[in-house]
Amino acid sequence: MLKRFESAVGVLVMALALAACQPPEGEQLQSNEGEAQMVVRGLSSYNITRVVVTARPANVSKTLDYNPDTGAFSGRLLLPAGEQTLTAEGYSSYGVDGGSQDGGYPDGGSVDAGSSDGGYMDAGSSTEDGGWTDAGRPVDGGSFDGGPTTGDVLVAAGSATVTVVANSTTAVTLRIHDITPPPPQGDIGPLIYSMTSSRSDLTVGASTQLEVNAVDLDGDPLFYTWTSNCPSGTFTSPYAATTSWSSSAPGVCKLSVTVSSRAQSVTESVDVTVFSAPVDGGPGEGSVQVNGEYIARPNIYGLYVTGPGVPGVGVSRSSPNATLPNMQAGAMYFVEMQLDFGTRFGAFEKSLESDCGGSWMLSWDSCATNGYYCSVSYYWTAPASGAVCKLTARAANSGLGDSFSVGVVVK
Repeated sequence: MLKRFESAVGVLVMALALAACQPPEGEQLQSNEGEAQMVVRGLSSYNITRVVVTARPANVSKTLDYNPDTGAFSGRLLLPAGEQTLTAEGYSSYGVDGGSQDGGYPDGGSVDAGSSDGGYMDAGSSTEDGGWTDAGRPVDGGSFDGGPTTGDVLVAAGSATVTVVANSTTAVTLRIHDITPPPPQGDIGPLIYSMTSSRSDLTVGASTQLEVNAVDLDGDPLFYTWTSNCPSGTFTSPYAATTSWSSSAPGVCKLSVTVSSRAQSVTESVDVTVFSAPVDGGPGEGSVQVNGEYIARPNIYGLYVTGPGVPGVGVSRSSPNATLPNMQAGAMYFVEMQLDFGTRFGAFEKSLESDCGGSWMLSWDSCATNGYYCSVSYYWTAPASGAVCKLTARAANSGLGDSFSVGVVVK
């Protein structure tokens, strides 16, 4: 049965009361032995299975009893008078049976209660115990589950020296510290400070000097590998931090260096253009840096109108009827254009107009600095006299545009 104790510091504390054996009343003390009464409390957060105390040079050992009511291990040792060194050792099944094997995923998951042990390995085909791995003696029923010693791991230890004196009581505090190592962490890989190339443009046969400056914070040795996507190029020292590179044929080449330490690596690259050598005094070659910009066509997907006699009407691009309810002459209406420029970049142009007059005043514009889905709203004062009007929304970006119109009667 496992006992779990919570303690942030991970220290085992054992209080020992050393007392001489007391004779019956009226009798003279004949023994030269003392008694050590031990209580271990404040255990570490590991699953402590056993605590064993050994006294030397008496060579007396005791496995302490666990009291679940007090949450402590305790016991007594009968010792000869004189100086004794007490050594306490705490054992745990953490990581063997109560940890990763039985309570963790290998045994409690796939081995003990999972597909391997709860399947064919535990209740399956073997004749030894109905399941030769878990119920069988050698693996789980032996040292892993029922074995008191072979599956335990020493996780804490400590010692103290005390003088056992007959006819007196001595107290000693024994601290039993966790001796388990801290959990491992991942390796910090190499870091590249800089990678430099002396030239980014060169002619066939000429060379550029390359250098990488890298460090491994763990102090692991660094290894360098230079590569190029141009098969015509060669490195003078492909496995050094500094090298030179040249090419026997023209082209635009990517030169890369990979810095490795242990199982980690990092790569950085630089582009180099190799030109053909001028022939017979000709002008030679030059390079062009090409940057492409995608221009999306704007899309006006709806208008929303509200005002006197028009209590909030939306007309979308997919609406079968692009006609608004009648409006009042001289009245003011709120008109919002909803659109999508399809990009964050460009010169976003947008407007609302009518073919029957009236006046327009900008309300707000969320498309001024942001493309994609946005909206622009205006206040439109309808013409004073009756008219049949077409309201048209327009949007454009770098020569690509869209328009959307609705009809309305002004009375």
